[in-house]
Amino acid sequence: MRININIIAKINQDARAYGVDNIEIGYNGTFTLRFGYWEKINDLLLDKINYVLPDHLCLELNLVDEDEECGGELWNYKIIRK
Repeated sequence: MRININIIAKINQDARAYGVDNIEIGYNGTFTLRFGYWEKINDLLLDKINYVLPDHLCLELNLVDEDEECGGELWNYKIIRK
């Protein structure tokens, strides 16, 4: 799976426009994106990011953990093939 750096930059730009100031790229068998402090993003931003990704890829919401000490549910998004 390849994602051009320009696509990553556009995702960052769109996320900042929606008030998300921290994005982390990870890998755990598949590439992941984490927004803010393990936050869910709103549907409009999710749609924008899915539009920017290559046609064969999309984001899938993933519950990483439930930790009451850290504020509840911890989320990231897997970048998967459609």
